[in-house]
Amino acid sequence: MAKPWQPPTARLNTKARPFVEVVRDMRYCVWSINRFRPDPPGQDKRFIASNLGSGFFVAPRIFLTCHHVVNSANNPHVTGDRYQLVQSLSDNTTISSLQLIPVVGTDIHFFPDRDAAILHLSDAERPCVSLSYSDISAGAEIGVAGYPLPRFLVDANGNLQLANLIYRVAKGVVTSTVRQSLSPASETETMELKTIEVNFLFVPGNSGGPIFDAETGRVLAYVHGFMDSQIVQRYSNTNQEYIAAGAPAKHIQALHAVYSLGIKLDAIRTELEGFGVTL
Repeated sequence: MAKPWQPPTARLNTKARPFVEVVRDMRYCVWSINRFRPDPPGQDKRFIASNLGSGFFVAPRIFLTCHHVVNSANNPHVTGDRYQLVQSLSDNTTISSLQLIPVVGTDIHFFPDRDAAILHLSDAERPCVSLSYSDISAGAEIGVAGYPLPRFLVDANGNLQLANLIYRVAKGVVTSTVRQSLSPASETETMELKTIEVNFLFVPGNSGGPIFDAETGRVLAYVHGFMDSQIVQRYSNTNQEYIAAGAPAKHIQALHAVYSLGIKLDAIRTELEGFGVTL
């Protein structure tokens, strides 16, 4: 008789299993990242709150995300910023959270040339993913997991609430593997990296989350974002009812090719191993 499922408490196992079981375990390793910035600086009563993206534990105290998630050019990390990692472990949005006020070079480390950031949480040990630095081929089945689209709201009593914290997953195949440089919006271009492309769209908030083997759960890459290339543009006739309302007789229709991009984990392998992260 098979043992009943238990929530993971350490590194995820890599036994081949159905995708629904893989993402059930992965849920315990993936977190959403919030930032609380003192406003004005130097006090701890008022903050500007923002949700930044996703990330995941690669070791019990080591957390990986994208550089552009926590230190983008248009929203950089500032001394005094407080970070909160949050996750929902059930569909009724039971929330777990971790807090840290990181010091650059000690608790938070930036690698913009790989679009990576590593956080070290000295007072927490959490379930973590299993890793793979192996090559991956076009056609391989992969999954993604993260917390796209959460947002902060103020309720009727003036209290800050985090809404839409929903663990979301997707499954597809690797469309291609490409060695290329990447340029997040308004960011410095990365070094040339091994990347994987998939032909379904990563949603804002997925950035920094894991891309993993759909059968074993081994994480192969982290979500960078997507590229959008216009491939067709043409003029089309406008519906008569819109013309009557003042619209032009013709309008532009555009067709875009959209591919989501992930960065292979071997781009940051040396740095991860320097923090004691093993396979």
